[in-house]
Amino acid sequence: MKLVFSSRPFAGSNSRPTPEVLIDSSVNTLIVAIPWGSRNAAKKVIDRMFEYLAFASQDREATSPLPKLSCLSTAANNLRTAAMLANDMLYREENSDEYRAGVEIFAATLSHNELSWVQVGGPHLLLGRGNQSLLPLGSSVDLALDLEDNGERLPALPAQLLGLDTHVNLTINSLRARPKDSIMLLSHSRTPKSFFSLKNDELDAEKIVRSLSVDDANTAFWLGLLSIEAEASDLSSQGIDSTNGAA
Repeated sequence: MKLVFSSRPFAGSNSRPTPEVLIDSSVNTLIVAIPWGSRNAAKKVIDRMFEYLAFASQDREATSPLPKLSCLSTAANNLRTAAMLANDMLYREENSDEYRAGVEIFAATLSHNELSWVQVGGPHLLLGRGNQSLLPLGSSVDLALDLEDNGERLPALPAQLLGLDTHVNLTINSLRARPKDSIMLLSHSRTPKSFFSLKNDELDAEKIVRSLSVDDANTAFWLGLLSIEAEASDLSSQGIDSTNGAA
């Protein structure tokens, strides 16, 4: 299986940083870095994480610079290590004396049928599968929502960032992926309730962005859609001929 990704920003009057994105088919990895401060900080985080993930994928016997957790798979451990190395790099280069830049991060890898991801702040995640309504996988409360008073919308303000401290609070998860699964990523202070009635076959990024912008033209947001697609090797292993549809 492979990862396919597309995204759409919406620029409202209450601004929100547009993420830096890397999608790489050689290691089946997506990294989304939302910069708060210098955009270069997000690029450096992506470069550092991808450098380690590419190295780990090429040499599976390589010694990890950090202890592996027995409760996590190899792929999830690699994501954890990559995020912690990026946190250390960003702290040392940008924030050891004073705060200059922080990054919200979402990174995912697909290894065989396991989709693993690590997150610090970052987008809300919703799973689209089959004909079921979207299922929330993860949500982060930012300061804009936390400090909101009497329903008054505040400008975007993150609560958790990579690189501000020598330690970082990582959220790590995984699931058994299936062909045609979709993961919606939404960088927004709240997930609109209309999303929870959407189904997988209704996930059209352009239509969703138009709908959200009509509901609230002032609030900037960013929408990403991660799709899991079967490859010819996956079909053949199931006895399916990709040309004729049956073995």
